[in-house]
Amino acid sequence: MGGKKARKRGAGRNSKTHVDKEDLLRYVRKSADRGTNFRHILEDFNVAPAARKQIRDILNQLVKEGKLAKHRGSRYEAAVRNLVEGTILVHRDGYGFVIPKEKIQGIESDIYIPAALIGPAMNGDSVKVEITLHKPGGRAEGRVASVEKRARNTIVGQLRYDGQVFFVAPADDKLPEKILITNDAGEHKDKIVEVEITRFAGQTRWPAGKVVAVIGFMDDPDIETNVIIRKFGLPAGFSKEIEEEAAALPDALTERDLTGRDDFRRRNTITIDPKTARDFDDAIDVEVLPDGTFQLGVHIADVSHFVPADSAMDREARYRGTSVYFPDRVIPMLPEKVSNHLCSLNPKKDRLALSVVMHLSRTGEVLDYSFHKSVIHSKERMTYEDVQQILDGSPSLEEQYAHVVPQLRTLQRLAKIIQERRRQRGAIDFDLPEPMLTYNERGDVAGIVKSIRLFSHRIVEEFMILANEVVARHLEENEIPSLYRVHEEPDPMKVQEFVDIVSGFGLKFEPRKAQPADFQKFITSIEGRPEERMLSYLMLRSFKQARYSEENIGHFGLASDSYTHFTSPIRRYPDLVVHRILKAAMARRTQPSVPHAQLDAIANESSERERLADQAERELFERKKMLLMEQHLGDMFDAIIIGIRRDGFSIELIDHFVEGFVPVAEIPNDSYRLDPSLHALVGRHTRQRFRLGDRIQVQVARVDKLLGRAYFLPVSPAAAASRRALARKGSSR
Repeated sequence: MGGKKARKRGAGRNSKTHVDKEDLLRYVRKSADRGTNFRHILEDFNVAPAARKQIRDILNQLVKEGKLAKHRGSRYEAAVRNLVEGTILVHRDGYGFVIPKEKIQGIESDIYIPAALIGPAMNGDSVKVEITLHKPGGRAEGRVASVEKRARNTIVGQLRYDGQVFFVAPADDKLPEKILITNDAGEHKDKIVEVEITRFAGQTRWPAGKVVAVIGFMDDPDIETNVIIRKFGLPAGFSKEIEEEAAALPDALTERDLTGRDDFRRRNTITIDPKTARDFDDAIDVEVLPDGTFQLGVHIADVSHFVPADSAMDREARYRGTSVYFPDRVIPMLPEKVSNHLCSLNPKKDRLALSVVMHLSRTGEVLDYSFHKSVIHSKERMTYEDVQQILDGSPSLEEQYAHVVPQLRTLQRLAKIIQERRRQRGAIDFDLPEPMLTYNERGDVAGIVKSIRLFSHRIVEEFMILANEVVARHLEENEIPSLYRVHEEPDPMKVQEFVDIVSGFGLKFEPRKAQPADFQKFITSIEGRPEERMLSYLMLRSFKQARYSEENIGHFGLASDSYTHFTSPIRRYPDLVVHRILKAAMARRTQPSVPHAQLDAIANESSERERLADQAERELFERKKMLLMEQHLGDMFDAIIIGIRRDGFSIELIDHFVEGFVPVAEIPNDSYRLDPSLHALVGRHTRQRFRLGDRIQVQVARVDKLLGRAYFLPVSPAAAASRRALARKGSSR
């Protein structure tokens, strides 16, 4: 059987050597519903081999312009301008990711934006993105189509002069390298300034702006804190209207304040807080009932009694979202008269509270609960350290606090029961040591030490989690619109990346559809290993951030079906909102205290403000560490590699909690390539490897105070051996 073979098109005598861009665009737009691929384009345009690269370049340009979309197999189709709205996070290397505002069908992760397609967008901006490429596994690439809202109109940095123009180098490597200065500010050269952006990058390479505030020199006292306050746009003080509103509140409780409240002043209520705490949100008490069950009281400051909805204080609290805690100061959510006096559950004072009284079984199950508008009288202001010493058997403290010692031991016993119950359901517990700064008599950073995690911390933590769950469950079961604290399941791709890293250490981690118990089991399995801290950190990075939502989708990390924030209304706005909602439900009011339409906005605002506060606190802490590193230039430290990139690797100093970066371009005698399969940088000539999790010795090379970053270099094996020999010699004296 035979027939004529179809003549293959393309590369014939009359083949084209040039293709017009508009002709190519029209051709793809007229193609079938699923577009066309590169091979068909070559055939239908009958192009010469020399023109193939030109066609591919034109197609790539049309993708960049957002006129075409590219799919697997070099398939092209007209771009559907379904714009995705979200927030862009720009990496220091120029590329970015957009976190969609809402879940997009077919896209399972954040949208990757190549550096060339970010356009005028800057880190943190609200943008609209056009999807340009769909990838396997629900991944996608896109281009910024428009900037909807700027994250900031001002930038903090150092005023410099390059011999031709004045510019500001931002104190943030996720922003453009320079902001050209348009006003006369030469007298402030080398100072840290705040710049108002008057022209964003786009048609021009660099943004431009004018100096609007002078913060000081890089070596000034408190400059780090002042830089962070300006950089993150944190509020300084309260307005006159708010101060007057707070001043108008009574200095003490009145009989009218006590009306309609349950009197819990005879209960053996105590607070347990850090030594430095100035405001006390929560108090607790416990009683063992005759049948061996427990009655637990969790009493939370009734802030909503003094801060009415839509008052000046309330509007400001909503704007701030949370208090911000720095090593040397606090930027409070509420004025001091409210946060530190009227609402704070100070010892030996009558205070208003919203109380959750729970009846618990011997195994920690909640058998019953009730909510109360109450008045309490805290018997003692305890610190975590004192409580722990009492639990450990300190005779002097047992004598001093004899009236609360039996209750403390019961609280300890009940907390262990509840903790075990949470573990059995699979709650994830990262019990890692945290760093703490120490200061000398002049107030300068003197060192970084490991903060001690005590079981007394656990006691308070367990009871607050339980109270939050009880409130959330009650509101959900009664179909009362509210705010929830939610934590989604981790991104499967990020989990797989973590699994790949773990396998490189010879460890097994095979999570079943991302069950929290699997993660907790793995954490337990690596306890005490040298790489425990690093792997726990990488696991955390594979998780999504917890956030606020009016829709309850559960809390993955806590393995909790219903969770909210109720226990810290002095310092968190969502807790204050939940108090109002709960009080309205207790009063059986049909009119909601917070309109349902507002809940979504409050959830988004509060999540955003929380992230901002976390970033500010974390960055200031890192900058304070850099002051210490500056005193150790040239010194050698033991470190562990915690991250690998093409241009270098991140390290953490062992026992010092300082992170830094080793640029491979500065390592002498070799060049290095990234081997993703090994999670390592490998020397092209020496074959030396720097692998994730390796322990190495490093030397402090330099500190960039503007960016708050330390740079290190590896110590040669000979120098490391010499250092060890000197250490042994010194220890033998």
